[in-house]
Amino acid sequence: MTTHAGSLTFPLTLQAISCAIALACLFASAVTAGAATGPLPVPERGFVSSEPAETWEQGLISGNGTIGANVFAQPLDETIIFTHERLFLPMGKPVVPPDTASRLGEVRKLIDQGKYREATQLAFDLSGQKGFMYPDPFVPAFDLHLKMPAEGKVSDYMRSVDFQTGEATVYWADSRGAFERRLFVSRADNVAVLLIRGPKPGSVNCRLALTPRRPSAKLGRKQVERSNERFERLIKDVKTTAGESTLTFSNGFAKAYPGSIQSLEGVARVVATGGKTSAEGSALVVTGADEVLVLVDIRLLREADRPGLAATAEALAKIPADYKQLLARHKRIHGEMFSRMRLDIGGGADRKLTTEQLLEKSTNEDLCEALIEKEFDAGRYNIISCTGELPPVLQGVWAGTYVPSWASDFTHNGNVPSAIASMMMGNTPELMLAYTSYIESIVPGLKVNARNIFGARGVVLPSRSTTHGYNNALAPGFAGGFWVGGAPWAAHFFYDYYLYTGDRKFLADHALPFMEQVGLFFEDYLYEGPDGKYVFSPTTSPENSPANTRSQGTFNATMDGAAARELLGNLIAASGELGVNKDKIPVWREMLTKMPAYMVSEEGAAKEWLTDKLDDNLGHRHSSQLYPLYDGMSEDIARDPKLQAAFRRIIEIKLEKHWKRSGFMSFGVVQLGQASGSLGEGELAYQCLVNLVNRYWLSNLASMHNHRSLFNMDISGGMPAVIIKMLVASEAGRIQLLPALPKAWPSGTIEGASCRGQIEIKSLKWDAGRIQVALVSAKAQTVVLEAPSAIKKISVTEGDASIDKADKDSARKVSLPAGKPVALDIVLK
Repeated sequence: MTTHAGSLTFPLTLQAISCAIALACLFASAVTAGAATGPLPVPERGFVSSEPAETWEQGLISGNGTIGANVFAQPLDETIIFTHERLFLPMGKPVVPPDTASRLGEVRKLIDQGKYREATQLAFDLSGQKGFMYPDPFVPAFDLHLKMPAEGKVSDYMRSVDFQTGEATVYWADSRGAFERRLFVSRADNVAVLLIRGPKPGSVNCRLALTPRRPSAKLGRKQVERSNERFERLIKDVKTTAGESTLTFSNGFAKAYPGSIQSLEGVARVVATGGKTSAEGSALVVTGADEVLVLVDIRLLREADRPGLAATAEALAKIPADYKQLLARHKRIHGEMFSRMRLDIGGGADRKLTTEQLLEKSTNEDLCEALIEKEFDAGRYNIISCTGELPPVLQGVWAGTYVPSWASDFTHNGNVPSAIASMMMGNTPELMLAYTSYIESIVPGLKVNARNIFGARGVVLPSRSTTHGYNNALAPGFAGGFWVGGAPWAAHFFYDYYLYTGDRKFLADHALPFMEQVGLFFEDYLYEGPDGKYVFSPTTSPENSPANTRSQGTFNATMDGAAARELLGNLIAASGELGVNKDKIPVWREMLTKMPAYMVSEEGAAKEWLTDKLDDNLGHRHSSQLYPLYDGMSEDIARDPKLQAAFRRIIEIKLEKHWKRSGFMSFGVVQLGQASGSLGEGELAYQCLVNLVNRYWLSNLASMHNHRSLFNMDISGGMPAVIIKMLVASEAGRIQLLPALPKAWPSGTIEGASCRGQIEIKSLKWDAGRIQVALVSAKAQTVVLEAPSAIKKISVTEGDASIDKADKDSARKVSLPAGKPVALDIVLK
C-alpha cells in the first residue's frame, strides 16, 4: 500500500497502519518539548487520514473564527494557506440600489398579467446594473511555504485533526526516524501556532517563506488561470521579507475604496531551539534545530498610510514561545466549547479507522455509524473554528483561490441558515451572536433596499452580502432583488436566541428592534387581493421558477407567507413578554388573519406558490416551501394532518426524483432532513442522512457543496442540526425525546443538546424501550416531556422533580428546579 503526495510516494507499513488505528486516545494534551513520537495515534475526538492534500479543498483545517489555516500536510514540500475572516477583496465602491419605488406598480401590473419575465426584466433595467453583481469576494491572505529535506524514503505517513484542541498534525518518518508538524489557531492569543519536531536533537532543517497564494494545477487549468488573472489585476504592492527570526508579507488592493480594507499584513515569528537561523532572500532557513516554533498573525488595515508590521512583530515577540502552554490556553476555550456535545450511536471499533477507510466502508445500504459520529463532530468543529466576529461565509474562514464560487459570500437564501442551524440546539449560543451582530451591522443597507426598491419602511435582506447590505442580486434570469423572505428568516434566529437563552436584555435591545423593522416592511409591502387576503408581489421563491413560467419573478411564494406568519406571531409574543407595542399588537393580529392559506397540489404536495396560476417545480435543489418545518412545526400545520401529509409528500418526491439521481447541493438535503425531523419522520430523515453522510465529505472531514467537491460549510452546521432534531426537539414548555428516531439506531446516547426554555439535556440514552434522560433547567419551571410512544413507567432517579399527567399517554409534566440536575428513567409500553 502506498500513499501519493505530489511527486512523492510514501510506503505505508502495516505496522504504521495498525498502530495508528489501534491508538484511540487524546494525544495533543500530552505534547511536550523534545523529539517526535510515533506513530500518530487516533485522537479521542478527531480523525486520522492516510492521504495528504493535492488541492486546498483537501487540506486539514484549523481556525479560531478570525484566522483560518489550511494545511496540505505534504511532509517535505508543505503549503499552509492563511486567511482572515474579514478579507473580502475590494472590487470597487458599493453600488446603492437606485430609487425605483415609483415604478413598483408597473412591476406588479406585469405580474398580475402573467408577464413574469417582463416584470423581472423591467426590475433589472431599472437597477441600472450591467449584470448580476456579487459582493466583495472572500479570498486567501498568503501561503506559508515550508520545505524539509529527507534521508532515504519517506514512510509511515499519517495526518490528523484533533477536534478538542484544533490541532492539525502531519507525521512521517525517514531513515533518521519520525518527524511531525502540529498547527492550531489560538482563540486565546489570536495567532496561528506551528510546531516542527524531528526524531532527535538537531534533526530539524527547513526553509520557510511567506508567499502569494497560487492555486495548484490540480484544481483545474481554468480555475488557476482565472485566480491568477484576478490576483495580478487586483492585488498590488506585494512585498515579502525575511530576517533571522521574522518573515513578513504585505500587499495592497487595486480597487480599495473608502470604508474597505486598504492593505494586508502578515508576520511570522520563527523560534528555533538548539539550531541556527539565517535569511536567504525572502526565505528564512533553519539548520540543526531541536524543534521550531512559528507564530503567525494577520492584520487588515483600513488606513493604507499607517503600516503596522513592526507593531505586529513586537506583539508576537511578547507571546511565550512554549507550544504546550499556548495549546493549553487555547484548549480551555475551544475545547470547552467543542466538548459540550457528544454523539454515540455505536461506532465502536470503526472509530479507529482512517477517514479513507470509513468513507469506503459506508454505503447507502449500510451506513457506517462511526462515520456519522465523526462527521457530527467534524461539523461542529468546523463551525466553531470558522465563527469569530462574523458568521461563516460559504467556505467558513478558509479560501484557496481569488475566484471562489459565488464569491464565498454570505448567501442568505439557504446557505447561511444551514451553516448556523445547529448553533443554538448544539449548545454554542455565543456563536449565534456573530450572526445577529453581522445582520445588525448591515441594517443601513437593508433599509435602503426596502425604501428604494419597494417604497417601504423597514428592512429587506438581500440573498447575498459581505461588506454591505445593498441588494444587487438582479439579472434578467435571476430575481434575487424580489426576495422578501430573508429578513423574517433572520428575525427567526434573533428571537430563537432569546427562546433558548432567556436573555431578556438581548430580546429588548436586539431581537425585538430588528423584528419590528421587518414588521414595518410587511405593513407597507403587503396589499389585499380581491379575496381580502394579502398578496406578496413581486417576490421569488429562492432561485426556483414555476414549471409553467420558467421565470424566478413570481408572487405569493409559500416561504414568504410562512416567514411573515412566524414573524408576526413572534412579534406579538415578544412584545407581550416585554410589555410594549400595545398599539401594534392588534395591527399584527389583524395582519395574521389576512395571510394566504397553504395550498396542496394535485400530486398531494404542499405548493411552493400560493396560487393556482403557478405550477410547482419539484426537481429544484431548494425546498423553500418547507420553511415552516425547518426549525419546528407551526401551529396551523400541527393541527392539520392533511397539511402534514402534503409537506411530507414534498420530501418523498424530492428524495426519489432528485437526490437519488444527482445529489447536487448539500444544503438542499439539510432542508429535507430538517423538515423530516419536524414531522417526526425518522425514516425520511435517515434517508436524508444517507445522502449527507456518504456524498458530501472528503477525507479531511471538510464538508462540500456538491458530491465530494466544492469546499463549503453549509452542512457542517446543517447535518448536526438534522441529527439533533431527530433525537431532541423543543419549544417553550415542551421537550420531545427521540421524535424522529430511525430503526437503524436501536440504542445510543446524545449529550449536551440545548432546548428552548433554558434547558440542557446533559445526557439522553435509549435502548430497548427504555429512555434515561438527565437535564438541567436554568430556571424553575414545569415542562411537558414527551416520549416517542406511550409511557409505562417514569421515575426520578436523581434530583428534586415532581411528575404529573399531561395531555397524552406518551407525555408527562415534569417540574424542574433551577440550576440543579434531574435524572429520569422512562420505560415505554
